[in-house]
Amino acid sequence: MGPEAGDKVKLKNHHDGAVRGVVEAVHGDQLLVRLEESGELVVTGSASVTNFSLAARKAWKNMPHRHVGRPKGARHCDRVSVTLRIDRELWEQFKREEAEGRIRDRTATINVWFREMLDRLERTQDRIDAAKNHR
Repeated sequence: MGPEAGDKVKLKNHHDGAVRGVVEAVHGDQLLVRLEESGELVVTGSASVTNFSLAARKAWKNMPHRHVGRPKGARHCDRVSVTLRIDRELWEQFKREEAEGRIRDRTATINVWFREMLDRLERTQDRIDAAKNHR
C-alpha cells in the first residue's frame, strides 16, 4: 500500500514551512504534488511528506471493526441505529458503570443483554410485562 494520486499530504521540509497539497501523480518513490495555496507543482520523495490519505487507508485496513467516520455500506456487520427511551435514573447508573470501566463497550453490552432476554423469552414462552418486571 503506497501513495496514490489524489492523496492529501503535508510537505515536511518545504522552504515555506508545513505546506499542504494533493498528490497529482506517483512515479516510483517520487510524488508530483500540487500545493494547496499557490497551486505550484513540486516533485518530492514520498518520505518527505506526511500522507494523511495513506494513513487513513491503513487505519481502515488494520481496524475494520471501528466504524467511526466510515461511509454507509462500509461495515462488516449488519446493525441498525435505534432510539430508546430509558428512565433517567437507570441511564445515569449505566453511565456511572461505564465511566468506572465496568461497561467497556456500550453497544456490545446492550446486545448481550437483549440476546439474553430474547433467549429467555424463547425458552420459556413467557410474555414480558413491564409493570410486573419493573423494580
